[in-house]
Amino acid sequence: MEAIFELVFGLLWELFANLVFQVLVELGMRSLVEPFRRSDRRHPVLAFIGSIMLGSLAGVVSVWILPNHIFHVKHLQGYGLIYVPLLCGATMAGLRRLRESRGQQVFFMDSFTYGYTFALFMSLVRFYRAG
Repeated sequence: MEAIFELVFGLLWELFANLVFQVLVELGMRSLVEPFRRSDRRHPVLAFIGSIMLGSLAGVVSVWILPNHIFHVKHLQGYGLIYVPLLCGATMAGLRRLRESRGQQVFFMDSFTYGYTFALFMSLVRFYRAG
């Protein structure tokens, strides 16, 4: 019973942390990039590399802020590497659909691929660096 609680709570915590960091990064990037924007065209490879770098950076910052895992069962933490990025990617894809339906501008993180990549690399850094 305790293992199930740890699994569910650990996954929810990792999902929440990833989503908070993604939203903060997205808001920060929008405010930094918006004045210099001339075109809506983006290079997908550069955007993919950027999401890897931003996710890794967010992982390092999150380890700096919260240096230890909440739960210390290594195999349960591994489930976060599978499910948290999938849930974050799905959330970012839903956010993209919502913004498009409202006629708002979408950002490169507003897709499953980039949201998944960001969350995967943030989770990988947390998995290997957090004590």
